[in-house]
Amino acid sequence: MPRLAKPLTAIEVKRLSKKGFHAVGTVAGLGLSINLNGSKSWVLRATYGGSRRKMGLGGFPATTLAQATEKARQIKSEIEKGLDPIQTKKINKSKLISDRAKSKTFEECARLFLDSRTFHNKKHAKQWESTLKTYAYPNIGKLIVSDIGIESIKAVLDPIWKSKTETASRLQGRIKSIIDYAIVSGYREKSNPAIWDGFLDSIYQSPKKIKVVKHMDSMPYSKVYEFLQVLKKHKTISAKALEFLIFTVVRSDSVRSATWSQIDLNKGIWTIPKLLTKTKKRNHTVPLSSHAITLLNKLERFVGTDLLFPSPQLKKISDNTISKLMRDMRFNKEFKGEGVPHGFRATFSTWRLERTNYTQELGELSLMHEVGDSVYQAYQRSDGLEKRRKIMQDWSNFINKPYQDLEKYKSKVISLKRKVA
Repeated sequence: MPRLAKPLTAIEVKRLSKKGFHAVGTVAGLGLSINLNGSKSWVLRATYGGSRRKMGLGGFPATTLAQATEKARQIKSEIEKGLDPIQTKKINKSKLISDRAKSKTFEECARLFLDSRTFHNKKHAKQWESTLKTYAYPNIGKLIVSDIGIESIKAVLDPIWKSKTETASRLQGRIKSIIDYAIVSGYREKSNPAIWDGFLDSIYQSPKKIKVVKHMDSMPYSKVYEFLQVLKKHKTISAKALEFLIFTVVRSDSVRSATWSQIDLNKGIWTIPKLLTKTKKRNHTVPLSSHAITLLNKLERFVGTDLLFPSPQLKKISDNTISKLMRDMRFNKEFKGEGVPHGFRATFSTWRLERTNYTQELGELSLMHEVGDSVYQAYQRSDGLEKRRKIMQDWSNFINKPYQDLEKYKSKVISLKRKVA
């Protein structure tokens, strides 16, 4: 055990200048070490586990004599309890580093999560950032993610759950994903308060029950022929893209992203990669009608791009480009009534129901919709290509001929009854 030196006062400690170790008393083994460069630091010499150890207690004068004395006494107390002070210090330091690493705010976790994701659609990525910035960050952005509870989630969702149900529902899912990310990343140990099933569903009414569905404006199938005749007078790329969309009744993004490498004109097939489908589960094969093939054969192929319908910069045209074409045509009174590009899918569905004997299943497959439950889908191996080829050809034939009202036609038919002798 180190011999207890004569206690030094704070003034005496300050005057020490000789290189080496200077015992300061009060606690056995406590001293001020002065290096060759003149820097001073507190050192405690103590024996633990049969070996002599040196432990730094901080620099002087940042750490005063009184503070160094208190630290030395605490260490001595730990040694008397059988604790290894150096190991305890390492554990405390490690815990401090770990706690600091866990002290991530929700906004920090959100940015890390978004950086780790790959969005196949830039519009989707912007929607994520926009909803978080508008609704989540003002309420929980600065909160430590491990401290977020149900009240924090309610503060975000309560104001918009009924007035902006669809946005609120999507926001709930996004917050859940971010907190899930925080949990698996070690930033949070508690359960996720943004879970819907068995948690938030006991607080909020289901979005399906309160959401008002607004359908896209669609053109009556009786007007499509007239519209096509006017559309064909427009020689722009967007007009050709819209015409192709009407023939194939696929979504706008698939048409705008269509490339020549996806088209097989010999087989009359257009294969849409799964990443460009809504479900992103599998590629979708579109049977091309004779009218669609004729349109493609007349298209100009541009050097520098594989796109069917490129912009002047040889890039993918925007969704607004096609929508604006229809708005301008309506404004210029080239057609009457309502209608947007996406609405032609509803037009096709109505035509299939009212003017054909094709099944709903075939119609849904033609629209790239999921048909049946998961069990049905697991055993459904055929995509009905040849049957879909027939319905798509019938659709093209129908919209390329002047409309005939069958009811009016029937009313003009005179029934001739055979005279019985």
